[in-house]
Amino acid sequence: MAGTTTAQTTTAEPEPTLRTEYNSRKRYGSPGTSFDTFGDPDLWEAQEGEKMTDTKMKRTGSQSLKLTGQDGHHVILQRRLDEPMDFSNRDVSAMIRTTTPSKIGFYIYLYDTDGNHAVLELRSITYRTPDIGWFRTCPGIFGTSETGPDLANISRIKLQITNATSDDVEAWVDDLRFHPKPDKGYIILSWDDGKRSYYQHAASVHDKYDLPAVLTHPPKPEAVENNDFMSLDELHERQSKGDEIVAHGSVKNEFDEISESKLEGILRRNKQWLIDHEFDGANFVVYPGNSYDDTALDVIQKYHYMGGMNQSGNINTTGVHGFDPLVLPRTIGENLEISKQVVDNVEKYLNCGILNFHDFENDDTMPVADYKKLLAYIDNTSDIEVITFSDLWRMRRAKQ
Repeated sequence: MAGTTTAQTTTAEPEPTLRTEYNSRKRYGSPGTSFDTFGDPDLWEAQEGEKMTDTKMKRTGSQSLKLTGQDGHHVILQRRLDEPMDFSNRDVSAMIRTTTPSKIGFYIYLYDTDGNHAVLELRSITYRTPDIGWFRTCPGIFGTSETGPDLANISRIKLQITNATSDDVEAWVDDLRFHPKPDKGYIILSWDDGKRSYYQHAASVHDKYDLPAVLTHPPKPEAVENNDFMSLDELHERQSKGDEIVAHGSVKNEFDEISESKLEGILRRNKQWLIDHEFDGANFVVYPGNSYDDTALDVIQKYHYMGGMNQSGNINTTGVHGFDPLVLPRTIGENLEISKQVVDNVEKYLNCGILNFHDFENDDTMPVADYKKLLAYIDNTSDIEVITFSDLWRMRRAKQ
């Protein structure tokens, strides 16, 4: 049932320590089974845009494929499979690197033998230039053709760099991998900034349906003394009710815009505050403004195992077992109908949807009445489970 969380039935995570015991992106960087490292680029037909091999910019094997779309054009590659494959219980991930992250999305199309398709979409990339690097994405299913595909009978795969501008775009793709799906869909209800708005208007509804939330501390932890934010006692109360309290930061110090030393100082301060106050979610972090770059990720991995986000206003879900631990995607929880579509999609396609909220006074958060409707809708959806970051991280590690 939607109101029964994995956290209630699985072994608890070990107590957080200030420094991580390992780099989660390296340890869990190649999950699942390899399908294509692009050693034979002729398997992929360029239907739009340009492709070329790149032996210097590679993630796995001898080379990657560099994809270029000029003057507003997308890049579309197609591979015909030797024989149809079953994707009814299979997610797909790829390593991506792009110098134009704000201009593109990354889509994977699965076509059955009748030409019907499903499209798996990473809608938005908030990796900040110029300090870019590789990351793995395991996009969930966004939608299908009017006649849905037979996912057990897929004969073609397309990779698409979607150009949302009239400019040139470029990206590299490498290490396409497959992952088993879980046995149900998952939702995470994620609230940033530790605002009192959640405590006043949403917490009791979560308790009514027995649905956990993921909450961050205020942008500066000492703001728990400010009436706009939940107090320390209120955060502890919410943890006792099943909510998880994780790390955050301030948009005044977005992680890609400050020095390594300043970022490290902020991460150390915030995580130590969580540990000192016995909050179990200290191993996880939400980036202020969804902003990060390659240097920031290298610093973040010293303190946190999982976090993100690549954020979109539309359906932006992920496979459970194939995502980059520090580059999760999420969907802005500003619209009830889109949020319900996220719920429907993860139930149908066995993905995970992270819905993000801030404050009921903000435009990026749906009104209280709609939020109550959303929780009721989730509670009435039988084949999904509302989980915490700890639950998702436990599942991510289980299928390495």
